[in-house]
Amino acid sequence: MLARPSLPVIVFFVALLALFAALPFVGGPYAIKFATRLLVLAIFVVSLDLLIGITGLVSFGHAAFFGVGAYAAYFVSPDYEAGNLALVLAAGIALGALAALVVGSFAMLTRGFYFIMVTLAAGQMLYSLFHDTDIARGSDGAYVNVKPNLTLAGKTLLDFESSLQFYFFTLAALIAVYFLLFVLARSPFGRALQGIRVNETRMSALGYHAYRYKLAAFVVAGAVAGLAGALFACIDGFVTPELLSWHQSGLAIMMVVLGGAGTLFGPILGAFAYIALEDLLKTTSLVGEFVSSHWRIGTGAVLVVAVLLSPDGLAGFFKLFGARAAPAPTPPHADPHAAVDRPARAARALSTEGLSRNFGALAAVSDVTIRFAPNLVHGIIGPNGAGKTTFTNLLSGAIPPSSGHVRIDGADVTGWPAHRIAHVGLGRSYQRTNIFGAFTVAENCALAAQARNGSMLRLTDRRYAAKEAATVAHALAVAGLADRAHVVASKMSNGEQRQLEIAMLIASDADLLLLDEPLAGMGPEETSRVVALLRDLAKDHTIVLIEHDMDAVFAAADTLTVLVQGKLLAHGAPDDIRRNEAVLEAYLGHHADKSGAHA
Repeated sequence: MLARPSLPVIVFFVALLALFAALPFVGGPYAIKFATRLLVLAIFVVSLDLLIGITGLVSFGHAAFFGVGAYAAYFVSPDYEAGNLALVLAAGIALGALAALVVGSFAMLTRGFYFIMVTLAAGQMLYSLFHDTDIARGSDGAYVNVKPNLTLAGKTLLDFESSLQFYFFTLAALIAVYFLLFVLARSPFGRALQGIRVNETRMSALGYHAYRYKLAAFVVAGAVAGLAGALFACIDGFVTPELLSWHQSGLAIMMVVLGGAGTLFGPILGAFAYIALEDLLKTTSLVGEFVSSHWRIGTGAVLVVAVLLSPDGLAGFFKLFGARAAPAPTPPHADPHAAVDRPARAARALSTEGLSRNFGALAAVSDVTIRFAPNLVHGIIGPNGAGKTTFTNLLSGAIPPSSGHVRIDGADVTGWPAHRIAHVGLGRSYQRTNIFGAFTVAENCALAAQARNGSMLRLTDRRYAAKEAATVAHALAVAGLADRAHVVASKMSNGEQRQLEIAMLIASDADLLLLDEPLAGMGPEETSRVVALLRDLAKDHTIVLIEHDMDAVFAAADTLTVLVQGKLLAHGAPDDIRRNEAVLEAYLGHHADKSGAHA
């Protein structure tokens, strides 16, 4: 999760702010104009970090919103008099947000490489719109002849024709944008964006509508880029289609990476460093004619060295000067084997009717009709390739069925997406451990708890903080992880990570749990602990368990379901399944005899 800047970072930026505040009094007009350009581009680049570093969306079309914001300033500015500054900035923000909404509405349907290609294509389409048509004087560019001002009751409060006023306004705008995005990233909404960046599949299974969250972040980033574009148009009073090109998007991405993605302050450093370096290498009087003529080579070499020295960008260098972080507070020791007193409650029932899923000519699941009664542990067994995981994916909404129905307490949820099914009380684990490895154990559970409280655009913890903290503490205690709350999840053992998955489901308040091989990779002691946990959870949950450890399944399950080649072979009590001749022949074989001998 995005942390507060360390003391060295704060000291550095306070000093940098003092330097920028003093610059107009020691530098000339060129220095003020150059610094204004730096500040405007920093606003643009930090908006891109909301996508790349916070949400995990690498957009190659972000410059389109920057350019659209610049053209918005042109559209609302009169030819021969000063425009209204509030209108100019509002137009830049609105048009940038609108363009991001249109592009994002279909770009968010894709992921990874395809998302990059869609944003690149959309950006080039907008570039062509302004370059190849007369909508804004085409390839010749457009002029804002008189810079805008803010007038109230006949008195001019702010005039961008004054380079000094424009400069200080831009400095204030960068500070405001940084703090607004920082607060946003640390809000419940921002934490959800960071969860989507790390593990979108898990976030959807917890009940988050990833599409809407990503689209909202895309629109916010587009609005901030539009603001930066409107300010940029006021520097020289000239707007060109090149501002929308993929080349500008590529430069912005490079600045984000150079500064340190995911920090918000790093990209500001990246913008300052890149623009300053470019200007330095272009100055013949300082570096000579040869270097200035080949400044791109010098810029590339410096960037390569910077990335090699600090893969975390310029922000990573602050780790060299930061004091060692104090250990996180440890909660009171809790016995991981101690039972947690919970009242019994009626859980939901899950049933299927004629459920099938075909992949071409392959019937992975075929005409399965079954009911899993509430408050029991239901084991699903079968040989590899029997369709068990596909069956779980159908139940949880990860994939739609080819035919048939899925019902939760009688309500038909067939074809519902995973996030919608999660909101009716179904939670699932995965065949391979599926957690937020970069977050702490408590942060994993907090994301699960947050999914049930408030609206998507929830920006404060104030209303739900106490409730969610209690939920997280309860989930960790039940799962036996109370003393591991502040450990980074990726550093735990496989068995503990499996327990964490269960803790997340408890924190999400799901009462219908689908567990896909939760005992995989565990030793005897860990297996025994989790089996006891499953038995305890059954008093207020319905549990559907897929597992290959037959001893554990027979110890934990109240009923067993056998799938073979995607078809339901048998369903009943464990003792009945152990004696079922068809099951013995198809799957259990010697194991049943051995288990029976020990019974």
